[in-house]
Order: sequence, then structure tokens, then C-alpha cells
Amino acid sequence: MSENTIPELLEKRVKDHGTRLLFQRRDGWSWKQITWLDFDREVKNIASFLMDLGFGKGDRALLVSANTLEAISTEIAIYHLGGTVVPLSRDTGADRIKEAARELDVKFIFLEDPGLLDHTEALLDELPGVLRAAFFVDVKTKNEKALNFRSILKFGLMKRKKLQDELKKVSDDIEAANPAALFVAPDERLTTIEITQGDIMSALKLISSKTNGIGEEDQSFSYISSASPYSKIINYLTLYNGTRAATAESREDFYKDIPEVMPTMIFETSEGLEGLYQKSVASLGGFTPEKKLKKDLGGRVSYIFTDALPASDIENLYRRTGATFSLVPKLTDIITD
Repeated sequence: MSENTIPELLEKRVKDHGTRLLFQRRDGWSWKQITWLDFDREVKNIASFLMDLGFGKGDRALLVSANTLEAISTEIAIYHLGGTVVPLSRDTGADRIKEAARELDVKFIFLEDPGLLDHTEALLDELPGVLRAAFFVDVKTKNEKALNFRSILKFGLMKRKKLQDELKKVSDDIEAANPAALFVAPDERLTTIEITQGDIMSALKLISSKTNGIGEEDQSFSYISSASPYSKIINYLTLYNGTRAATAESREDFYKDIPEVMPTMIFETSEGLEGLYQKSVASLGGFTPEKKLKKDLGGRVSYIFTDALPASDIENLYRRTGATFSLVPKLTDIITD
């Protein structure tokens, strides 16, 4: 595969797959079906909105969220403009967000937690360089620079009709060397490490080379609230491999929905795998631990992509369900290799 950037990757996959199913998400009692074309339109709407505000190559956007579908489409849109994502975990506190926004000179803030609304609106008044802040869930805003994600999609749709040629030109000019993500270490000094779009594509190529058994009808399921290099790369593996995915809205939704989703792949951290194991075997209901875990995984999991193997006894139980493990290299390791 010759794609060198995220925009090139999405353009090629949309041409290949078009109306095929890409994502599923819980929508009340049913599941919403999102095709490759649907996802591409959403990405372009977000990118058009940002472009119209003046967000462009070299600009940074702070993204404080779990790996929800809204977060994934937003990240891809930012890459289309040559911007850089600065990811922070969903549970990051207001003071840390303020510090990162100020010290890292971000131009846009995306957030998932509505409890941060008051802090964010105050921050917008303090930092005039931040163009807007958007919440992935609907909130009642008082500051004109704070808005809901739904508004971005609405206004972005209108802007895309006017800006589509300009957006195409900008996306086509993105190079592998363009910065893509700036990861912030969990220390007081705001230590950062930057990766490029080429780093992401190299990591995807390496991981994909080890997963030859995966086909277009395989489906993953995940919920990861952290903002680690691992948590980001797994988002894009679905796009790279042309498979399907479902994302949970919360950890509890993940536990509740996985038997219904019946995925063939799960993306999970080592800590998450141990938590899923503990929850499963806490109440066996007459099953053996192996059969109970297999049932709680949906009965079809063949591949587990993780950042590190869990404790050996837990790993062995997962393997006895028929699952194989694939360790996903950290993007930072790709850079230093």
C-alpha cells in the first residue's frame, strides 16, 4: 500500500469501499450504521468548519476525550488540514487542560465531559488565541466561542459546498513529514513527544503485516479513555485494514454491548483486559471460567490487539477461548527504531 498520509489513506479506502459498512454505534435500542462515505462526509464537514475559522497547517487542537467516534472523525479532519492533535485522557482535570492549552498554543479545544463547561468558557476568555471550544455532547453554552459538536457538523456541511476545492488542495499538499500528534507525558513539566503522519502510516503498515488473517468482514469493538500512542494507533487500524468497527460510549456500555456486537477483534489495554477478566469470572453462573469469558466477549473474538500482555494466567484463559494476541507497538518506538 503506497499511502503516505492519513488523507491519502482515507481517499483510497473510500474509493475502494464506498457504501460498505465502516462503523456501528449504539443509537437507543438499535444500532446506527455508518458507511465509508458517511464517515468521509463527516470528516470533510469538520475540516471545512475548521478551515473557515482559519485553522490550518501547523495549528494544534486539544482533544480531551475517550476514543469515541466523534473523536476519531475529528482527528482525521485535523490531519486533512495539516494540523496537530494534542490528545488528553477523558478524565483530565480543568487545571491541566488550561495549562496545556496555554503552554502548547492550541487554537481549538474539543471535549467530551460536559462538567468542564464552566471552566472551558472561562478559559476562552483568558486565551484569545483559542478560536473555539466544542463539546461532543450537547451543552447549554453562554460564551459565543463555545459550541456543540452538532453545530460543527451543521455549519461544516454548508461550508464544505463552498470550500471543497480548497480543502482538496490543502489535503493533497499534506506530506508524511507533517506533524500529526503531540503526546503529553503525565508529569508536571508538560513533556511532549511529536509524531508525524508518516510515523502513523509506518506503524499501521507494520501492524497490518502481522495480521494477514483479518478480512473485510472482521469487526472490532473498543472503549479506551486514555490518550496514549497505543490508544490512537488502534483507531486508524480499522481504516488501514478496511475492516469494520464499533465503539462504546462508556466502559459500562462496552461490558453491556459486547455480547450483542459479537466482534471478531477487540482493542484493549492490558489493564482493560484484566478488568474484563475480573468482571467475567466474578459470577460464573454455572459456566467454567473459559466458557464464561468467551460468552462475555460475544463468542467470536479471534484477535486481541493490546499494548502489553496481561498476567500469564489471564493471558492463558483468553487464549483458551480461541483468541490470539497481537502486541501493538507504541508510535514512539517506531520513531526510535
